Amino acid sequence: MKRILASLGASAVLATGAVALTPTSALAADGCWGNAGQKQGPGGKTYTARYCHNYQGGVVGFGDKDTGYLYAGDNWFVCQVKYGENPPVGDARNNWWLYTQGDEAYSDTGWGWFPATKVSGGNNYEPIPGLATC
Repeated sequence: MKRILASLGASAVLATGAVALTPTSALAADGCWGNAGQKQGPGGKTYTARYCHNYQGGVVGFGDKDTGYLYAGDNWFVCQVKYGENPPVGDARNNWWLYTQGDEAYSDTGWGWFPATKVSGGNNYEPIPGLATC
C-alpha cells in the first residue's frame, strides 16, 4: 500500500457517526507538504511527490476509465494539471486534477487523476497549494 502518514500525531474526529483520523500536520489552509520521494509523472517527467490530505476517498482514473480507488487520508500526489470539471463536493468546485496511484488498482497499476475537490487546502478553481504543476 502506498498510503503513508506524514505525521505520527493524529486526533480522532467524530462526524455523522463515523470516526475519521486527521493528522495534526494536515491543516486545510496548508495544502500539500513534505517530500514523498521522487515519482514519475505523466509523460515520464520526474517530480518530488508531496503529501496532501484528501478528506474524501474516490476514484482515480483517466477520463471515463477508472484505474483505481484512493482512500481518504494523507496520501502522496505527484503533480497537478488544469483540465475539465471535477465532480462537485458540497460547495467545492474545481478544474484541477492531481496525479497519483490509488490504494486499490483496477488497471494501469492504479495510476491516474484524482479531483482537487476532494483535497484539503485549495480554493474553488485554483490549484492545490504546494503541489507542482505537471
